[in-house]
Amino acid sequence: MVKLTFYGGVGEIGGNKILLEDGDCRIFLDFGVSFSRRSKYFEEFLPPRTANGIGDFLATNLIPDIRGVYREDLLVHLGR
Repeated sequence: MVKLTFYGGVGEIGGNKILLEDGDCRIFLDFGVSFSRRSKYFEEFLPPRTANGIGDFLATNLIPDIRGVYREDLLVHLGR
């Protein structure tokens, strides 16, 4: 059975994150960042920390923490 999961982008501008699943196969159709949610944490003079990789985005729930989506070597220093 095919399943669609929307992690963002519904009722907002930007932030589309759509997961398509069919059995054991999963693919993201889009992986955007919500403009309104991002502006709650970051701005032009306060950007995400580059040395933290995707850690700031995961900590603020700007991107979903879904196993198998991110490279494992980017998550090691985050304790995941």
